[in-house]
Amino acid sequence: MQTEQPPSDAEPRIWGGTTLTERREARRAALLEAALDLIGESGAGAVTMRAVCRRANLTDRYFYESFASRDELLDVLYRQIADEFLAPMTAFAVGDDPRRDRALSEALVDKVLEDPRKSRLFLVEPYSSTGLGQTTIAVMPAFTRLIQDHLFAHIADPVQRRLAAVTMASGNAGMFSAWLNGTLRATREQIVDHLVQTINAYRGVYRD
Repeated sequence: MQTEQPPSDAEPRIWGGTTLTERREARRAALLEAALDLIGESGAGAVTMRAVCRRANLTDRYFYESFASRDELLDVLYRQIADEFLAPMTAFAVGDDPRRDRALSEALVDKVLEDPRKSRLFLVEPYSSTGLGQTTIAVMPAFTRLIQDHLFAHIADPVQRRLAAVTMASGNAGMFSAWLNGTLRATREQIVDHLVQTINAYRGVYRD
């Protein structure tokens, strides 16, 4: 006669309608969201383990379940946001539509405006002493490669192509930082127009 087998340890354990993995993912997401809220209010300097736990209504035990330190949390959050910015830029940059430059510029500006918390972390906080320097250095090459491989593909010399891409990427990052912190006053349309003109200007520097 067959008897009912006890649940295997490999099977997910359900509690309150969710598995342990799902609960861990929910806590991790809550911690990241809490950090974003603190950044939006007071900058990355306000992000500490205790402040994040208070905002997420979790104990430090659950913080260390997901992150080894406050710097690791910021690193993870920054990289996630960088991917969110890179995705729409890639979609437009690799296209052949003659209106690509404006579509790309509009997508980037709208992404900046979409969530001020994320834009502040990605574009403003790296200029302050928040420990994001190494993360920024690791992330930014993906953006410069996108520019040099697609927007400036006509530039034959690889050094010149790289120079144009790095200069444009860093210049635009500084411009967006000033726009977000209020030291540069401009409308969305003015920023979009400037980006389109900047792309054309850099293309012209090394045009054959």
